[in-house]
Amino acid sequence: MAKKKLINAPAEIPAYQKEFYSRVYESKRLTKILDKQWLRNILSLGYSKKLAQACIDEVQPGQRVLQIGVTLGDELGNLAAKLGVYGRLDVVDVSLNRLMYVRNKYRFLYPTMSFINRDALEPFKEKYDVIICYMLLHELPLISKNKLINLILSSLSPDGKAVFIEYNNAVWWHPLKWLVKIYNRLYQPFAEKMWQSEIRDFAADKNLYNWRKTTFFGKMYQKLTAIRREGLF
Repeated sequence: MAKKKLINAPAEIPAYQKEFYSRVYESKRLTKILDKQWLRNILSLGYSKKLAQACIDEVQPGQRVLQIGVTLGDELGNLAAKLGVYGRLDVVDVSLNRLMYVRNKYRFLYPTMSFINRDALEPFKEKYDVIICYMLLHELPLISKNKLINLILSSLSPDGKAVFIEYNNAVWWHPLKWLVKIYNRLYQPFAEKMWQSEIRDFAADKNLYNWRKTTFFGKMYQKLTAIRREGLF
């Protein structure tokens, strides 16, 4: 059974994250505040729980799962609960503050969770049944998006799947589309690329996977699942 350990600490925080996200990610006070599920729902326009559940629906008890990026609220706990005592959940994040927070939160609840402090752009040593990238791509510069997506796909087990939860280009008449666009222009300069490109188009060979996309809230959010096609690996 995996121990509730913290591996490879501390990692060096990338320059882009220091510039745009450190004030939030490295603040212990804000991390605690943002962990409230009701607040997560407000910030996601009411869709935090729905997106988390859509992600959890893609895993099965007993699987080996990697989640790239800490999520606050209930998502990690519910994911670990579904995997059960024979499953395994590794959580990778470059923010030691965020990683320590969730480690302390779950240390007595889910002994099958491990916490790895490192840049997700470093190659993974293991293969996983499911790899989850939850609302992370929109924070990455274009070259990092490309590298991470291909790294995820190359780290799947032969019958594995990748699950991406992300922003999507909302329908033109969406009442909040332009407010979100203005916010992104001001505070999340890499997010708008998620409106302009399909995640699958970053894959070096997208034809090796079956892609399944579901959208939410007038196409504001998406879940994209990539599954290795049988007989091609």
